[in-house]
Amino acid sequence: MQPPVDTLEIQRNHPENWFAQRLTSHNGVNLKFRVMRGTVGDFHEHTSSECFFVLTGTVMIDLDSESVALAPGQFFEVPAGVRHRSRVSGEATLLVFDALAL
Repeated sequence: MQPPVDTLEIQRNHPENWFAQRLTSHNGVNLKFRVMRGTVGDFHEHTSSECFFVLTGTVMIDLDSESVALAPGQFFEVPAGVRHRSRVSGEATLLVFDALAL
């Protein structure tokens, strides 16, 4: 059995503008803890869905057709094949669910 993971410690120990740490993988899905600080990701797409659950801050998910603002406690799924990027002004933490790389 693994010991508990302290995400606040992860956040304190990684001052980068964008950092993600895989917490676990289960049934072909990664669960990652991500910290974003005043950063904008590049537009990209995946062959499987990518899901975002915001813990703190506000995360913008930009799609080709619209932008979606996610507040703490909100969940959003980007379907496979949809171009998107995430961005924050300030700091945000979130959980990201995506497929394992094969």
